[in-house]
Amino acid sequence: MERTLVYRKEFPVVLFGACLITLCSFVRIPFYPVAFTLQTFAIFLIALTQRPKQAFVSVLGYLGFAFMMNPHCFVGKCGGYFIAFPIAAYLTSLLSKKYSPLFAVLSGQAIIYALGFLWLIPFVGMKIAAFNGVAIFIGSDLLKNLIAIRLGRKYGISDTSI
Repeated sequence: MERTLVYRKEFPVVLFGACLITLCSFVRIPFYPVAFTLQTFAIFLIALTQRPKQAFVSVLGYLGFAFMMNPHCFVGKCGGYFIAFPIAAYLTSLLSKKYSPLFAVLSGQAIIYALGFLWLIPFVGMKIAAFNGVAIFIGSDLLKNLIAIRLGRKYGISDTSI
């Protein structure tokens, strides 16, 4: 049997995940320097309902689509967040199998904040990166995370093997 990141039978699950993130990326409220979107909501919902590799590949599928639509988005202000998305999805999915979903999601969110913040510093400086790239999003992200956890519990996978 050939070794791949995901098997053919898992493809619909991964494709659904990539499509969900894509749809949530269209919900956009412009802020400076990065916009408010529902991408992280979708990423954490996927991470709580898919196995780690599936969640990772779902996010990679979304990023592939985003790159085809705008290759420059990865070198702009949002690049750090994009780099963090697949890492956060994998880590959140992995941790949610062993620990509480809240701990898993907060760990994934911390990765997104850290890489997004570090990437933003050269563009806008440390002060604006900290406030407008992280702090301003904490309240809305917490709400999105709690909704993702609630839905993840309701629709999560029953087989918790990794």
